[in-house]
Amino acid sequence: MSARGLKCKGARRTTCSFFHPRTLALSHLLFFTLLSASIHAQEDPLRLPEIAFIDTAANKLVFPGDRSAWDRYHGKLDQLLLEGHGQVHIAHFGGSHIQADMWSMELRSRLQNVVPGVKGGRGFIFPYTMAKTNNPYWYNPEYTGKWTSLKNLTRADTSALGIAGYSVTTTDTLTTLKVSFRGEVYSGYQFNRVKVLHRMDSSYTVTAYSRDPQVHIESSADVERGYTEFEYDRYVDTLYLRFQRTAPDQKRFTLYGITLESDDPGFFYHANGVNGASTTSWLRCQHFTRELAVLKPDLVVFSIGINDAHDPDFSAERYERNYEQLIARVKEASPDAAILLTTNTDSYIKRKAPNRNGAAVRDVMLRLAAKHGCAVWDTFGVMGGMHSIVKWEKAGLAKKDLVHMTRPGYVALGDLLFSAMMKAYGDHLKTAGHR
Repeated sequence: MSARGLKCKGARRTTCSFFHPRTLALSHLLFFTLLSASIHAQEDPLRLPEIAFIDTAANKLVFPGDRSAWDRYHGKLDQLLLEGHGQVHIAHFGGSHIQADMWSMELRSRLQNVVPGVKGGRGFIFPYTMAKTNNPYWYNPEYTGKWTSLKNLTRADTSALGIAGYSVTTTDTLTTLKVSFRGEVYSGYQFNRVKVLHRMDSSYTVTAYSRDPQVHIESSADVERGYTEFEYDRYVDTLYLRFQRTAPDQKRFTLYGITLESDDPGFFYHANGVNGASTTSWLRCQHFTRELAVLKPDLVVFSIGINDAHDPDFSAERYERNYEQLIARVKEASPDAAILLTTNTDSYIKRKAPNRNGAAVRDVMLRLAAKHGCAVWDTFGVMGGMHSIVKWEKAGLAKKDLVHMTRPGYVALGDLLFSAMMKAYGDHLKTAGHR
């Protein structure tokens, strides 16, 4: 039985003690010990996709340097999975592979269902439809008014951006936004706290409201961290926002993103992708550090590199310098966070020639991981190496552009990465008692 189904006293739902911690710890410790043992015995308890040409031996996290950040992350998993309390926040950054939220959706779904009662919530979202670009299917933004957009690929623009890599702005007197959920993986998604990240100076008034007159909402503004927060007295499943000019000095409203939060134990997997974005693009986001600190991530996953590698002027040295800066921003925002670098998927340039810069990207990531205590998941190697994207395309797992995956392909990547992450956690459980 999940924590969401339990009744607690008072209007505001809080996390209830639904398992005795010692019983839960022993049962789940046994479960994960057996799970880890069966993994190493070449059994398949983690539902790996049945793809003949993937390299299952490469499907693991590699730790070429210090592992202390990952020990802290696995300690948070211990609290959540073995004791049933706490939250684990994961922020994933990338390009089009992540904006569509299919790869990250599968990871989110697998993590939130790994143990009953620790689902968590949706976390950070951006209404991409307001920016006239593809929105993840799993949540549906419906808005009124006229909005203009900016994304981090715009080289000449110096406007501030945050962790979404996008912003949308309106000068209409009154506009609205409704966000609801759909799809099989989001059945019953609810939240009781919302942070709206937005431009604070000369900004319109933002208000959260409900169609249910029984719902009471309190609001407060944090000007220094750049958001307005709304606290609900009960859980809801649909977000309603109003943006309104209420004073002459209010000029516009610029939205950077929204977090949907809850008090439930579990995983929050924040997916942040921008079609075509490179490391240079993400460095243009001036509010990246400030907004990432709002999420308080325990793990940051970087899948940035496919667009760098497709640049005719690709430079491994520049790419490494850029990644150094991104890692530094993560450590400033969340000093204790673990970092995972995923190498590029195999791809072709204009469907004609294999992209051989992928090997240089992998080398850079391994050097950075050794230097900064990151982990590496070799996506390229797991896929099957050079030319493997052709096999994925023939199997219906990649699109004809030989760059992007189909939905089944992204689901397969999510399952593979989930398996690798859980293998690393299983190894942690096996050795934790000997440290």
